[in-house]
Amino acid sequence: MTHYGLQTMDFLERLEKFEKELPPLMLEMARLLERLIAEIERPQLEDVQKMQAELRRLIDEPARLEDICGPEGSLCLKCPFGAYLPSGFSFASRKQPLCLPWIVLTQPEAQAQPAAS
Repeated sequence: MTHYGLQTMDFLERLEKFEKELPPLMLEMARLLERLIAEIERPQLEDVQKMQAELRRLIDEPARLEDICGPEGSLCLKCPFGAYLPSGFSFASRKQPLCLPWIVLTQPEAQAQPAAS
């Protein structure tokens, strides 16, 4: 049996509770992360990078995400990715990239890893 952290459990609970209210793009991204959680008990850097690349491909343009989230994360309370917002932050946005979808769009350097020597 896989054991999840609190944020992962919150993500899965939000997904189940609000799935019918989520826009198609959010639901598709959440299902991608849900599959990763279910299939890989201890994701490695390569797994995370592949997932981030897939999220970037799904979102395609930052405007698509902003159209859904609004300028101050109007979906954060219902969005599964809002489970990962740091405490004290009530929303994520392009200007405040705190959730996974915004991070993969606005911080591509976060995925860049130094070459192994």
